[in-house]
Amino acid sequence: MIIKQLSLSNRLLLAVSLVLTAFLGVSAFSLNNAFQSSADTAHQKRLKNYVYTILSVAEFSEDGAVIMPEELAEPEFSTPNSGLYAQITSGRDIVWQSKSTLGLFIALPDHPSPSKEYFSTITLNTGIKLLNLAYGIVWENSQGQQFGYTLNISEDLNAIEQQKIGFQRSLWTWLGGTGLILLIVQAFILRWSLRPLHDAAIDLHAIESGDRKRLSKDYPKELNQLTQNINTLLDHEQSRRERYKNSLADLAHSLKTPLAVFRGELESSSDIIELRRTGHEQLDRIDALVNYQLQRASTEGQSSLLAPVSLGEIIHKLLLSLDKVYQSKQIKHQFEIGHDVYIHADEGDLYELLGNLLENAYKYCKNKVHIFVQPHTNTVEIHIEDDGNGIPEHAQDDIIKRGKRVDTQVDGHGLGLAIVSDIVSAYRGEIRLEKSRLGGANIIIELPKH
Repeated sequence: MIIKQLSLSNRLLLAVSLVLTAFLGVSAFSLNNAFQSSADTAHQKRLKNYVYTILSVAEFSEDGAVIMPEELAEPEFSTPNSGLYAQITSGRDIVWQSKSTLGLFIALPDHPSPSKEYFSTITLNTGIKLLNLAYGIVWENSQGQQFGYTLNISEDLNAIEQQKIGFQRSLWTWLGGTGLILLIVQAFILRWSLRPLHDAAIDLHAIESGDRKRLSKDYPKELNQLTQNINTLLDHEQSRRERYKNSLADLAHSLKTPLAVFRGELESSSDIIELRRTGHEQLDRIDALVNYQLQRASTEGQSSLLAPVSLGEIIHKLLLSLDKVYQSKQIKHQFEIGHDVYIHADEGDLYELLGNLLENAYKYCKNKVHIFVQPHTNTVEIHIEDDGNGIPEHAQDDIIKRGKRVDTQVDGHGLGLAIVSDIVSAYRGEIRLEKSRLGGANIIIELPKH
């Protein structure tokens, strides 16, 4: 639970600290073992060298007596209690010992076989520990008689142990200091590396408090996609709020006229039939206005975060539905699309957009409707043509305005193309009206794919 409450930088620092501590601990353990092994090996080699040094100066008489010089090359053999001792034994008898053993009793181990060596640890009565090398030798006199001896070289382990302890102390001091420095450096590196995330968090807090509207700093490329998507969401939400605000204002303004007409009719008319007709007419008008403004406010608008939608599938479903609705007109539709086109848009918006256009085409055509989809690199063009009477040039600018209609003989409130225009505008597209090759209207919608 505590780990979950840690910040990202603290989590990384904790993880790095644990890994670094474990790594340094394993390294220290390995180095210490390697040093101890190396020290022990060096110590054993030194004792063997002492063996060879003593054997090089040792002489034996015909009866097997050992003859040694008064002074040896290694001065510690001649200094009492120097920590370096040498003895030659034959069986259980000591036949020679160095001057350094004066006053000491060294309990020697069992004798090894000739030409064999044996390392052991000997503890003196004083508590001092010695590393002893017992080396077996055989000397043969001129008559072929053999004499067996054991050369024991003992050395105080205290110096070696002190050396090991000193190495351990230095090892832990240096590794501990190095680890501490690495942790401090790592903390600064993590702080510097995670600074963009910290800045993003500060910017998001500023957005929450209303001091900013979007993320504006230049973030590293790894965060660019994330921050761009966040900005897209923020812009999308801001646009939606603006649409709701504008739609409510437009709705309030639009309701004034039908309400005023209805109120005036209530105050002045005494004909109940005329009053009812006017009331129904204005209520239908209010209902249409409310539906239009709700549709306008709920338009999603362009966003790369929306899943891609199949344009061909939507048009195909709408054509199947309209063929059933306008079955009596026996309309022949032609739908051309080279390959299916996918665009990032809200599926409901596309159904509303294309549904209005196709329904107008079916409503005003004689018996032919042609749909042509032409994809480009970043955009897609949708042509919807019919063989109706077309749209007069003087009315083309007004036809997409709310409530403006050219043909008043067909039921409707003149909001379809206005809704289309709002949706196209929300997606930053374009709408154009041209003369159709079939003789009627050709409405061209251009939408971005992303």
